[in-house]
Amino acid sequence: MIALCEPENRQALLSAAAQALDTARGAGLAVDPVSVRERSADESEWRDVWKQFFRATRVGRRFTVRPSWDPGQPAQGEFVIDLDPGRAFGTGAHPSTRIGIGLAEDLHDQECQVRRFLDLGCGSGILSIVATRLWPEARSFAIDNDAEATSCSEENFERNQVRGVTIVTGTLDEADGAFDLVLANIQADVLCQLALPMATKIVPGGHAILSGILLEQVDEVLAAYAKAGFALDRRQDDGEWCGLLVRCEAAAS
Repeated sequence: MIALCEPENRQALLSAAAQALDTARGAGLAVDPVSVRERSADESEWRDVWKQFFRATRVGRRFTVRPSWDPGQPAQGEFVIDLDPGRAFGTGAHPSTRIGIGLAEDLHDQECQVRRFLDLGCGSGILSIVATRLWPEARSFAIDNDAEATSCSEENFERNQVRGVTIVTGTLDEADGAFDLVLANIQADVLCQLALPMATKIVPGGHAILSGILLEQVDEVLAAYAKAGFALDRRQDDGEWCGLLVRCEAAAS
């Protein structure tokens, strides 16, 4: 095991390690002999060490997300998203993002026409980039209530040569007109609050991709969207997370 700490926290770290070893011994685990080695580390040595854990990664069936320090070798015909982790959520590593990308691919493969889409709670902008790759002729909006997120999205759109996306810092109320598709990777309680207003922003027969839902929250989200006039088209699970592809069928009740 390797642990890094400030010099003044050395003794607390050693005490925690000793306690963990005592617990393991008490449970009958063979942990001895134990040796501890210490050395000083310069900031430049560990500052970027986390980068080794974020490499070019295949996400979904046709996307590769790659950071600037690992350009990778994407397969022929692969969609590449150049994106560094940082200020806003959404790198493709979290199950909720993977689910959102997978459901967007499913919708595309059903030859669903998307002329206008909305990325609600856009974060890093990754779902907008995915949607513009799948539906390159679509007009699109990316909205987040965090100015840091919309700034991050703007940088990622520029980096990935995404054009024609209107970026707004605000809420669903700022999205003008109606959309064929809404992508929303947001926590479940917020998704439930958005069900009724979202129904007014989607054309009849249009879709919403809802992600960021824990398995135990699925029934609550489905009930909220059924009440708002949506029907379930597809459900996708990934570990403890779930995503829903729902279709707007009727006016909200």
